[in-house]
Amino acid sequence: MFDWKKYTTDPCDQEVQNDLNSYLFSIRCIVHIDYMAWLLNKVKGKSCLDIGAIEHNLSYTQMPSWKHKQLSEVTEKLVGVDILEEYVQALNQQGFDIRVHDATSEEFLGEKFDTVVLGDVIEHVDNPVNLVRFAIRHLNQGGEVIVKTPNVYYIDNILRFVKNRNYPNFEHIAWFTPSMALEIARRADCQLKNYIVYPKKRPWPYIFPKSDLFTRDYVFIFNHLEA
Repeated sequence: MFDWKKYTTDPCDQEVQNDLNSYLFSIRCIVHIDYMAWLLNKVKGKSCLDIGAIEHNLSYTQMPSWKHKQLSEVTEKLVGVDILEEYVQALNQQGFDIRVHDATSEEFLGEKFDTVVLGDVIEHVDNPVNLVRFAIRHLNQGGEVIVKTPNVYYIDNILRFVKNRNYPNFEHIAWFTPSMALEIARRADCQLKNYIVYPKKRPWPYIFPKSDLFTRDYVFIFNHLEA
């Protein structure tokens, strides 16, 4: 993995920045299918830990789009983690296995998984590095941590800012770019394996294939450092 600290003490060094950008582009992947279709294919038949399993409140769990329910239909084993204790109890009565834990803590659940999913969680927490450390701590060797988060550069977000509209989720405290994901990996002692973009179905992604303007979200894939 690219570690800028090996080359300079200046995080604004232009030459190293060019090398960093080249590295990020080398691990950038374009996916032209829906994110959930891609995710369900990734976790099919595997053990999976879903961090932030409850999406805000119980009303979201009644929707066909509820991620945790969709994951339960394709995974071999699924465990959820969330801090919303009252909702966790209600869902466990329905047969789910969701546990109350702080995913930025030093806790260990006592088992590891093939895939750890963090769908729209990292932008909510006080300590994103500890969040990734928690995920890596529960990851089998050869497994992947899949982190989905909004893209600040998405053209619709830029247009919203131009029109002086607030971003709709008031609990978000940060945006994460590919270079920031790389820095999180460095600090969390893991590897940023890939970053993935999901361009909308417009002609522009084919005209500007190197631009991230047309992906609403980023997906960052972390794994263990290679020996």
